[in-house]
Amino acid sequence: MRQTAPPEAARTSLKIRPLVASLAALAVAVSCSPSDPGPSVDAAAAGSGGQGGSGGSPGVSATAGPGGGSSSAGATGGSGGSPSEPRPVVTAAPGTELVRIDTDELHQSFEGWGTSLCWWAHHVGGWDEARRNAVVDAVVDPVSGLGYNIFRYNIGGGENPSHEHMEKHREMPGFQAADGTFTWENDANQRAVLLRIAARGKDLIFEAFSNSPPYWMTNSGCASGSGNGGDNLKADHYDDFAHYLTEVVRHYRDEHAITFRTLEPLNEPQASWWKSNGSQEGCHFDRASQEKIIQEVAEQLASKGLGETVVSASDENSMDDAVRNISAFGAETLAAFQQINVHSYAGSQRKELRRLATELDKRLWQSESGPLGQSLSDDTDAAMFMAERIIRDLRELRPEAWVDWQSGDPSRSWASFTLNDREQSYAPIKRFYMHAGFSRYIRPGATFVEVDSEDMVAAVSADGSSLTLVVRNGDRDASRGYTFDLTRLPTVGLAAQAHRTSRTEDLERLPDTAIEDYRLVVTVPAFSVTTFVIPMP
Repeated sequence: MRQTAPPEAARTSLKIRPLVASLAALAVAVSCSPSDPGPSVDAAAAGSGGQGGSGGSPGVSATAGPGGGSSSAGATGGSGGSPSEPRPVVTAAPGTELVRIDTDELHQSFEGWGTSLCWWAHHVGGWDEARRNAVVDAVVDPVSGLGYNIFRYNIGGGENPSHEHMEKHREMPGFQAADGTFTWENDANQRAVLLRIAARGKDLIFEAFSNSPPYWMTNSGCASGSGNGGDNLKADHYDDFAHYLTEVVRHYRDEHAITFRTLEPLNEPQASWWKSNGSQEGCHFDRASQEKIIQEVAEQLASKGLGETVVSASDENSMDDAVRNISAFGAETLAAFQQINVHSYAGSQRKELRRLATELDKRLWQSESGPLGQSLSDDTDAAMFMAERIIRDLRELRPEAWVDWQSGDPSRSWASFTLNDREQSYAPIKRFYMHAGFSRYIRPGATFVEVDSEDMVAAVSADGSSLTLVVRNGDRDASRGYTFDLTRLPTVGLAAQAHRTSRTEDLERLPDTAIEDYRLVVTVPAFSVTTFVIPMP
């Protein structure tokens, strides 16, 4: 079911906190330091040969702007109390923009952050166990890593072994041969990473997805597409393909205790670039073909007693294609899937897709993204581009989850960390620290709330004890000053915690910034992403 309201715990917390604060105010005036609402940051622990830690440094300048002031967590003069008490009128400090945050205007309840496992897990899974596990820790650890909890496992189609043309690591092993037999020993590397994630992570959500049917089910005899970019699944193999996918789901449930919450049989199906002899698996499905395979997979999940797994669709490359195709799906198809997946590479109809998902009562995921078609000069450019993409997706598409394509990739602009197969080592790069600025502090169960600036997002933690604000300054030359009006928060503490990634900083912990009379005044440097954690004690 769609989740647009906050979890009950968070909703209750937001309601009772004003009452608790009001009673406390009648008894005693409180002046205390806020507890640290987020995990301490030690990015150096996440990296093997990384770019430096993120601990505080006496040389780091304060985040406060004009009229703000910098403080430690023990500073006095903070806000607090009940919303029923008179709140001050907050005005912008000189040289700053006034931004209002409103925790009464709730948006999506968030399930978490994630990544696909192909193709990086296909080769990291072949490393020595300790080195492989270190990469997994960098992805799942919420303190020193990315803290991801959503993982998309690729059910490989499997290419004709005599037909070699895909790029290294992109040819994913399949399980079923043309004679119908299954070889479950295949795909050992991706499976090793998946099982380690299952053992190591928390609050995990797994999705299985397919890029192509096995080569022997295709018209072209090739798992990268048809000869002309059209439909490639043979007309009499829809039931066979659905059987293949659902058998893999059943095998992982029964043999490895991995339950995939969703199964996606499609990947960018409307795209016309899936052609034979390509560099990776892919398969075109026109709209009618999409409906056919969605229904077939749903029927086989039900008939095999795999009720814990439901269908997601359709992972279009363009949000506009998603709106157009799903709007035209018939009632039987709409009933057959429970989650809308979309990639945010192309298209502009984020708000339209959000409205459609709400009308259809479907969960909505941004299930894959990256800098497709972008010319980016360095790691910082890549990080800043993706920060803008994340913020726009979260503000306009309002997905319940945001999933990256590749955590590790030969192209640095697509990666959070580099991977060295020869040395079996990894190292975090700028995108790692940028992503961590979101994912370590906006955790599963958080609820996004209104903030009236297109360059930032705000979310209340699941327990209602803090608000995380992520601010991107995309100006390459000029800093920006903001005065945050916090009078619409139930209560606020004395100081905000701050962390920043920029060309010279890797999620560095900055001096805390004082909150005075429900006003937080900050300056964010040029070309930076800053995370503020505001306590709501």
